[in-house]
Amino acid sequence: MDELIINQQRVPFTIRRSPRARRLSLRIESDKPELILVIPRYALNMQIESFLRRQTPWIEKHWNKALSKAAKRPRRKDRDGDSYFYFGETLTLRLIPSLSWKPGVRIVGNELQITLHKAISLSEGKKAIKKTIQEFYKKKAEEVIHDRLQFFNEHYQLKYNRVTFRNQKTRWGSCSSAKNLNFNWRLIMAPIEIIDYVVVHELCHLKHMNHSAAFWSLVGEQIPQCKALRKWLKENQYLLNIS
Repeated sequence: MDELIINQQRVPFTIRRSPRARRLSLRIESDKPELILVIPRYALNMQIESFLRRQTPWIEKHWNKALSKAAKRPRRKDRDGDSYFYFGETLTLRLIPSLSWKPGVRIVGNELQITLHKAISLSEGKKAIKKTIQEFYKKKAEEVIHDRLQFFNEHYQLKYNRVTFRNQKTRWGSCSSAKNLNFNWRLIMAPIEIIDYVVVHELCHLKHMNHSAAFWSLVGEQIPQCKALRKWLKENQYLLNIS
């Protein structure tokens, strides 16, 4: 990994050569955070250096944003006291020793309680925590989103076929030409108004497979604040994660 020094600040970056890339491009992965420089296969060092110099203002602006987001992200160690979001609220993880080898999970007040066998190893316990939370969140997301689909479709009266749930990094929903709907189960961590926005967004794609004025007008029939909610999701999606 290389690094840039911008105003006495170290910015680590990784170069990735891509046979498909036609030009140099930058992006910041907020998970670490890390600057990624994608370059064509035959890019020269002088081209790379010149490109980075021109992009210094962009890098500084977005790197500081990434650092700010990283500071807000919960730091989890898979133990008591970890924080998880659920319907936009913060739950505190509480681990409860059990005689059962099958982990259990429930929400009590503002606690996300997980029962683990008292003899489970540390490494296996960490795996069990992540798996248990993921399965619990996915099940709840399926219940809530199916319910909200039915609720809003009483207004829209649109026909859809299969509904699936996945764990995608930044995509929260999609609608195929075959009228299949897909949702990210991590939406269960977002406030209910965000869930409703994504549900209605994908429902309306059944009628308009684009983002035209007619599409947004249709969304606005049930979600008049859709622009603000879209902005919230774009700015806060990095928080909706259990890792």
